Amino acid sequence: MSVTRALQGQTAGRARATLGPALAIIQHQQETGQLGAFQEGRINTHEVRMSGWDRVIRRYRRMNGLTQAALGEVLGVEQATVSRWECGFHHPDLAMQKRLRSLLRHDFVASDDIIMHRVRNSLSAMKMAHMNGRNLAVSGKAATLHGVNREFLEGLEYRHLFTDVLGAQWQLAREAGFFRGEIASIHVYNTWRPACGGEIRYCEGFWTPTFLSDGQVMLTSEFADIEAAVYKQVPEDGRVTVVSVDDLFQ
Repeated sequence: MSVTRALQGQTAGRARATLGPALAIIQHQQETGQLGAFQEGRINTHEVRMSGWDRVIRRYRRMNGLTQAALGEVLGVEQATVSRWECGFHHPDLAMQKRLRSLLRHDFVASDDIIMHRVRNSLSAMKMAHMNGRNLAVSGKAATLHGVNREFLEGLEYRHLFTDVLGAQWQLAREAGFFRGEIASIHVYNTWRPACGGEIRYCEGFWTPTFLSDGQVMLTSEFADIEAAVYKQVPEDGRVTVVSVDDLFQ
């Protein structure tokens, strides 16, 4: 799959998913008189979306597999209210913000330390990396494949070792919204370069997002070495498969 085709597919998926909330916004704007104000240029959209709760609520709902209606039922509000929060045209009152913070604290009971512990002790080759390519946690098997010890591989700015194929796939992930929490998984076949140096190798990998307590999204990769012949048998348009969060709810 080319980068262009993959991004076109992601854009189309997001457009379908946002149609419903957009209609709710228009209805709300008509009821409150905001629609005319927008048309006359009296309201700045950046000012309307300044609360920041929109992304927090949407991310919490998606991470927990909830529809807007289901989250509304938990909080005692209508689905349309949740939709307006997520679109940024309303934000929760102080009492509701307190309830939401309580939910978020419960959601992050699995602390960052526990997440790192899981990666480091995985029985498979696994790495968790920042969007800039820096490794934050790696498993022993991943370090073995790279021919270095785990302490060296953790903290390594691996992006300068990216092959062209891996670099293009990483850029696709960024542009598709992976580090904004919009992607559920990416299945890849690529070339990679061991941290110890040596010849370029081939792998199959499965990338999923990991949400840290500060809201940052990390890329967790499980990967396995494959033979060059296996890699070359996979057609180019089959080497990247992106599944968006919106796809899971369609």
